[in-house]
Amino acid sequence: MNYMIHLNKRIIVSGFMPEATVIFTLCESCGEETPHRVLRGKMGATPESGFEGTVQCVTCKTIHSAHIPMEKPVSIHSVISNGELSERKNIEFGPLEEVRVGEEFFWEDHNLQITSIEIGGKRVNISKAREISGLWLKIFDTVSVKVSIVRGPNTKSEKVEAAPDEEFAVGDMLEFGKDKVVIDKIKTTRRMVYREGSTIEAREITRVYAKLIKERTY
Repeated sequence: MNYMIHLNKRIIVSGFMPEATVIFTLCESCGEETPHRVLRGKMGATPESGFEGTVQCVTCKTIHSAHIPMEKPVSIHSVISNGELSERKNIEFGPLEEVRVGEEFFWEDHNLQITSIEIGGKRVNISKAREISGLWLKIFDTVSVKVSIVRGPNTKSEKVEAAPDEEFAVGDMLEFGKDKVVIDKIKTTRRMVYREGSTIEAREITRVYAKLIKERTY
């Protein structure tokens, strides 16, 4: 099994560490583990070598050398859903990596979103990876954005398939067959957006409200 160290969700197996990478290690000045910026250093090829380099404590700015062994990953039994279909997989995480419901990450050519975490038969919203007994996820490559189109006294519902990070803006035009509509407002899980030009990512949208554009004929 490979060994790896997880640093701010970036997995670095070997080679030189990029500048501005942040790791957690003991700071003798602070007397506890704190985030440190990597000033220079590299990963070794064996678990014994780990990371060797010079780091700076983010909290107190002290610069010192550090040696951190690589972490042996934990394999979590996971259920990945894709619409009505699902499959069981094992996904590796760093043992101290923080996993939370709603988090997204890229794995095997898909963007996944965590929908549920289980620890000893109980569901939780956040946990260290080494404590997790089961994980539920869904393929989150696209999302269905619901669109309500106002037609006088009537409202028609449509859907738009979009990438999670695709942006929709108040004032944008959309087409559904022969109909052209303009976005009037956007509802998110936290608020309603009215200001023209305001953009919202598809992952945050619960519904788009739009008005039918009436084209004049001459």
